[in-house]
Amino acid sequence: MNAANLWEAFARADLDPDAPALGDLSRRAAVSRVTELAERLRAQGVRPAETVGLQGPNQPEWVLGLLALTAVGACPLLLPADSPPAETRRLLRTAGARRTLVTDPGEAHGAVLRPHDGGTDDGSTGAGTGAVDADPGPSAPDPGTVVLVSSGSTGTPKLVARSPRSVLDEGVRYHHAGLARREDRVLLPLPLSHAYALGWLAGALVAGAHVDPVPPRAVGSVHSRLREGATVLVTVPGLARVLARRRALTDDAPFPALRRVMAGAGYVDVGLDALWSRALGVGVSRNYGSSETGAVLWGEPGLPSGAVGRPMPGVRIDLLDPDGTPVPGGGAAQGELAVVLEDGSVHRLHDLADRDEDGVHRILGRARLGVVRRGARWVSTLEVESVLRAAPGVADVSVTATGAQDSDDQGLTVEYVPADTELASPARVQAYARAELAGFKVPDSFLPRYRLRRSAVGKTQAAPAYRLARGARAATMAEQVLAAALTELGLPPLLAQGGTAADLAATTGLRAEVLSPVLDTACALGLLVTDTFSAGAPGDWTLPPDVLPGGRALAARVRGETAPERPDPPAAPFGPSAVTKALRASVEALLAETAVDGSLLEIGDGGAPPATDAEHGACVVLGGVHGPAAGLGSLAALLRPKGLLVVADAFVDDPLALTDDMSRTLAVRWLVDGHLHWWTTQELRAGLEAVGLRVEESRRAEQAPYAIVVARKPS
Repeated sequence: MNAANLWEAFARADLDPDAPALGDLSRRAAVSRVTELAERLRAQGVRPAETVGLQGPNQPEWVLGLLALTAVGACPLLLPADSPPAETRRLLRTAGARRTLVTDPGEAHGAVLRPHDGGTDDGSTGAGTGAVDADPGPSAPDPGTVVLVSSGSTGTPKLVARSPRSVLDEGVRYHHAGLARREDRVLLPLPLSHAYALGWLAGALVAGAHVDPVPPRAVGSVHSRLREGATVLVTVPGLARVLARRRALTDDAPFPALRRVMAGAGYVDVGLDALWSRALGVGVSRNYGSSETGAVLWGEPGLPSGAVGRPMPGVRIDLLDPDGTPVPGGGAAQGELAVVLEDGSVHRLHDLADRDEDGVHRILGRARLGVVRRGARWVSTLEVESVLRAAPGVADVSVTATGAQDSDDQGLTVEYVPADTELASPARVQAYARAELAGFKVPDSFLPRYRLRRSAVGKTQAAPAYRLARGARAATMAEQVLAAALTELGLPPLLAQGGTAADLAATTGLRAEVLSPVLDTACALGLLVTDTFSAGAPGDWTLPPDVLPGGRALAARVRGETAPERPDPPAAPFGPSAVTKALRASVEALLAETAVDGSLLEIGDGGAPPATDAEHGACVVLGGVHGPAAGLGSLAALLRPKGLLVVADAFVDDPLALTDDMSRTLAVRWLVDGHLHWWTTQELRAGLEAVGLRVEESRRAEQAPYAIVVARKPS
């Protein structure tokens, strides 16, 4: 291919200008839109080699923005759409970007160039209104370089620069492997800023295929487009499971054109492959790569768990001994993955893998997380995670190695989220592991957590460091109760320096699994922050006497002590709010549409289910905060077969942000009452499935951030 970058690949003359190319746009219309936007960017002073942020939802406009920036020779910094403002500012500063192209279908031109809200040391912002004369500086990348934000799994996100040739080479790999063809309609329900999505986007553009970006986790939109004739679905394992399970519950006709489901950025096991094969007759293909190299391995459906296949066209894969020497090829081997790209560059990927006699590679885990135990036998942390994910009551799980890296007898630690604290107690999860795994693979410790932080593509992220918020004042009663608890625990001096929940708990002897939601709620109320930019000395925390009992009760729970008799909770608005009334009306309408056999049980304000042996046709949890505490198994037990569990509640995408006063008040009341688990809608879905319920519907209520999630008990 003679193209020098993605824009030239997209606009080349041998492609049909009237064929669908991007969402609902023909190639002719998309080329015209990109040309017009590129001219506007030049007029606003965007210069070759200038780093410009690119941020927006998964829509065709985002791809148009990327192509326009490439056309003018700028260096797009792909900013995650869900990054909080503080993190976005840090990334822009690190990359030297002074403005951002924000894509928005609602804008007159589909995108607007905004100056960087750089901020100052006192927390104020320095944003202007006109074009900024960006100076790329002496270390500026070459024109057209794409700057990616790596996963947060290693701590602070880092930036990775990919040359235009590198991005194009990855696209050629997909095309030459036959994964992306000119006649394809490629469905991308992944964050377009992620390296995996960028590689597939490049492959589709190089092939001349029809690209269809949709919002991540938009399950309904994905199914609609598959019914309309999408041929390739690009996904990650977590989303693939949700899509297949939903498809299995519907009576829709088979998707007419789907030929390949490709899952990357995660561990694919035989269970997921079988799930897709049962639901659609199409198994799951595998992808593997890194932000620096793009995709370098791929495999057809039917491979063993963890296997990712053979090298993609144009690259060479080596396995390295501990001293860095390549293991001789031609047979089975184990070692650290290294790849030689088309330009001759060598990249060590820091993953341990084995290769079978047929040349198929299987990922064992990160080099720093893979373990050698009991006679130098390999244990894949990803394999152990895959097995424990099926344990009753486990909604999410992460397995890591402990001990010295050079030890041949390292330990394994499991952190997991229980959907039911009794059903998934540490002892029961350990018993499940012993029944399902060889003895040398059974982890040493099992630690329940109220959440595992994950990126938009499902990768585990490093825990944040909490700090006191500069100038924060405990003004409302909810804030005062939480400030009283933090003070009672002696945490403010430690929070002045910053620390993770695990570090703070280890230093003070507190319960980390209880401290985490308390610290997250303190962030949501503005008492704490997770970035240094907004950290500093707080304002005056003058606490009235009537909030101290609530603070002491919460502090006792964090210490693991028996809480004193429940104090009066923080004052809530008198009577049911307008939002609660509207939610109740929505639930009543939903139940009227659904055949419910048997009585209805309502649990208000997230209270505990009653102790009863009676079975009900429906159970409604209404008006708590973030769903029921980790007792979904108890709720499921109240339902008769085919019974419905309806959760109508306040949910937010970011657990560190509660958007209204009522949710903030209820969150603190929730903690004081001892409810220490709360979820986003996605986490609630996983919890419901972990206790054997089938999620049938999830809908947003008219008043954000409220939502309704409906699950049914199988017959």
